[in-house]
Amino acid sequence: MINRVFLFLILGSIAVFASNTAAAPKELNVSAIVMFLIFVSATLGITYWAAKRTKSAKDFYTAGGGITGFQNGMAIAGDYMSAASFLGISGLVYASGYDGLIYSIGFLVGWPVILFMIAEPLRNLGKYTFADVASYRLRQAPVRILAAFGSITTVILYLIAQMVGSGKLIQLLFGLNYEVAVFIVGILMILYVTFGGMLATTWVQIIKAFLLLSGATFMSIAVMAHYNFNFGELFAHAVELKDVSIMAPGKLVSDPISAISLAVALIFGVAGLPHILMRFFTVSDAKEARKSVFYATGFIGYFYILTFIIGFGAIVMVLGNPQYLDLAKQAISGGQPILGGNNMAAIHLSHAVGGDFFLGFISAVAFATILAVVSGLTLAGASAISHDLYSSVIKKGQVDSITEMKV
Repeated sequence: MINRVFLFLILGSIAVFASNTAAAPKELNVSAIVMFLIFVSATLGITYWAAKRTKSAKDFYTAGGGITGFQNGMAIAGDYMSAASFLGISGLVYASGYDGLIYSIGFLVGWPVILFMIAEPLRNLGKYTFADVASYRLRQAPVRILAAFGSITTVILYLIAQMVGSGKLIQLLFGLNYEVAVFIVGILMILYVTFGGMLATTWVQIIKAFLLLSGATFMSIAVMAHYNFNFGELFAHAVELKDVSIMAPGKLVSDPISAISLAVALIFGVAGLPHILMRFFTVSDAKEARKSVFYATGFIGYFYILTFIIGFGAIVMVLGNPQYLDLAKQAISGGQPILGGNNMAAIHLSHAVGGDFFLGFISAVAFATILAVVSGLTLAGASAISHDLYSSVIKKGQVDSITEMKV
């Protein structure tokens, strides 16, 4: 039965994809579509493999606790290096210059907080969700209800951002309608989570993190090689194309209160993301949980350095190139808007440094980024409903694991 449903959903998605691609009026990027299909096929294969090994609620929620510290660190990095990070922060640097660093540094500083205050208690006291820890010394029902609704609210808001990103990306690169793009992402997301659980989600995130770090590294090296690995030359050219204000703070945050508010939100907000906190239950003990954060911090820190180079690289190699500009909007606004908006700066830069083939690779990786993060978010929201609300509050713990997993 599961195999028939699995096949039906895959064939339905491919049919929708093919029919809408054929109807798309714009010229298609064949490299991007081929790599997209290769990645989707590979991840569905991983999901099928994981589905055979997901037999219990522990397997579904936490991959049986058998993930190593390094693997989990890579998966956490994959979970965190979302479309918002790759496309959004590089686009922010492209638009605002130096001030884009505020988001990079703020997010990164949150990880030591997780390392020293959260990772070990979560692994020692928790089972499937962080509500297990919060309710350890407090009244079960009220705490779990509050935690579950907090998780679901966070997941919904985060999911909307990721789904919008996926729609805009595919609309620009694959010639699909925005609504169809969102529909396909939703189908794939449900497949990953329903059939593969945490095991499939983990390995999709690990592969995607490796590919994203590799692609971002190549883009950064290509940009720096163009300027003889001299940051001074890169920044000087960027200032020529824009103005000197991109090298100074104050364009995004103009007063101390706003700066402090934003910093607190970025630093402590990381420590409350449910799809990140769930990952600490996938390792065997507290030592492996600490290792996870250590490795994740290194990968994420390196990635955010690259987004800064990518953002300035987009200024010098995309801005002013008619190939990447939206000339219709430019005529109206008098500015230089790029196709797809500022969030597509990294995508256009990939074409500028590597041509159609590398554009196809980065497009597929960006889409994979969205799929992986959306899968983690969906799993976090599903566990809040099934484990915290249904099992612990409604049934007061009197429910077997199979029923809970079905919910």
